Amino acid sequence: MPIEFSARTRVQNIETFKTEPLDVLVIGGGIVGAGLIRDLARNGGIKAGLIEQGDFASGTSSATSQLVHGGFRYLLKRDIDLVKNSRKEREILRRIAPNLVKPMPIAVLSYKGDPYPLTGIQLAAHYYNRLFKADEAEKTVVIRDGQKVKRLVGPITADTLKGCVLLWDSTVDDARLTLATLQDAHRHGAIIANYVRFLDFVKQSDTGAGNRVSGIIAEDVISGQRFEITARKIVAATGPWSDKVWSKDPSYDGVPRLVTKNAKGIHLVLPRCGKEDDSEAYGLIVCTRSEKQRKRNPRVIFILPGAHNTSIVGTTETTPQEELASVRPSVDEVSYLLSETQRIFPEKTLNKNTIIAAYAGTRPLIAAKRHDRGLTRAGFVSREHLITESPSGVMYLYGGKLTTHRQMAEETVNWLAKFLDVPRDCKTATHPLPNAVGEAPDANMERLAKRYGDGYKIIQKFIAEDVTLGEPVTPSLPFTKAEILYACWGEMVMTLEDLLWRRTRIGWTPGQGVDIAPQIAQFLGEKNNWSDTRITAEVETYRQRIEWLNFNL
Repeated sequence: MPIEFSARTRVQNIETFKTEPLDVLVIGGGIVGAGLIRDLARNGGIKAGLIEQGDFASGTSSATSQLVHGGFRYLLKRDIDLVKNSRKEREILRRIAPNLVKPMPIAVLSYKGDPYPLTGIQLAAHYYNRLFKADEAEKTVVIRDGQKVKRLVGPITADTLKGCVLLWDSTVDDARLTLATLQDAHRHGAIIANYVRFLDFVKQSDTGAGNRVSGIIAEDVISGQRFEITARKIVAATGPWSDKVWSKDPSYDGVPRLVTKNAKGIHLVLPRCGKEDDSEAYGLIVCTRSEKQRKRNPRVIFILPGAHNTSIVGTTETTPQEELASVRPSVDEVSYLLSETQRIFPEKTLNKNTIIAAYAGTRPLIAAKRHDRGLTRAGFVSREHLITESPSGVMYLYGGKLTTHRQMAEETVNWLAKFLDVPRDCKTATHPLPNAVGEAPDANMERLAKRYGDGYKIIQKFIAEDVTLGEPVTPSLPFTKAEILYACWGEMVMTLEDLLWRRTRIGWTPGQGVDIAPQIAQFLGEKNNWSDTRITAEVETYRQRIEWLNFNL
């Protein structure tokens, strides 16, 4: 049965942080930090906690292409080990989170003039399958009839289309995968709180300890209160923010460990471009043409089926000009993705007015030349990860990606278990996440079970106690009032934005929830004892956030 994971839980956990020393403190509540705290909690014998400066997955981990993928494109860079690891981890995630990580067919389109010939893509795809034994349902298929490809994937341009190679990857709501991972850690004793900001390190008081770190100074972002957290080992799993944490380290040498070049990626949420039936929807991988005008090498973009009959289009690789917390789509990036999508779907009317939503994130790309390990080859930065420890005893997790976060956590906890002198028993590859439930008891509960896992039992309980909670929050969307209540009780929702943008993705639907924000905020306020002033402020903050995010649309 689910365990409460609410604002009340957060307050209790902050009190624990203040009063009880930890074995391990994880800084960062994205997917890597979530995977790490889950492994620590599941291992047993380790008292572990996690803090996140904003909401869970509020950075890069809610701004991906929504793919758990085997890394097919890394074959082009001959990064075979990364492909093998990605395929293995994809299968693990499908097994432990089947309600969230769902298989999806992807058509790699090949047009005349593309840099990669269809035969070459076909050979690479067969090799890709042999690297990790694909089951019969996911065998590679090559189609050389352009009209047949069009009938299969939707109204794409068939002029100069030579065919496609069909592959299989998996789609996932990255924010919900992060949340489910944290919920599992919470159920196994981890102490977790969002909206707790790292401010600085605390050095050991022992004069012979040098610059060794014994804890941190943190700030409760909600109350503004500052306090210390003591831990035997601190691990920074802060993605692109890692260098900001590193700069506070007593051992800081002035050398950053990450690069920003090609680190920013944006995505557009558009009305469905391909087939509207989700059971027949294909993702697309397409070589771009815009780079030819600038005499640059072409890239590939994804056009993927999203929830609520949308398509997600991405991604770019640009250098962010703004601060990490302020990345948003630029005019040029939006125009680039729109024009490339319009070229593939000429029958669609695609312009800025048709964009439902847009988002941006920054990848934690390793500056490999600043490390002893050879993580790069000419022309690209590896997506591999790096686990390091500073002379002060602080551990840093660099790089990585959504698909391989569990492996990254396993390797880190292997080391931590030795340091803490506790038995090592990694369970994360075999024990399911809370969302991995069997068949729902009836059709009405099926959607809830797929989205919330065993949390649907609490939602069902809420509705049984008050039938009005079964009412939809708006006629155009399937979400009920009971789901909003569950987000507060079991998903540590602290703000209206947490709910609309990450827990439900209502922010990725037409109108982005701005029109229904007042009534949802009113409902949240009634259930959480918010004042009228707080309710009004939440609505206005969300409206301004969407307005800011859409500034260049």
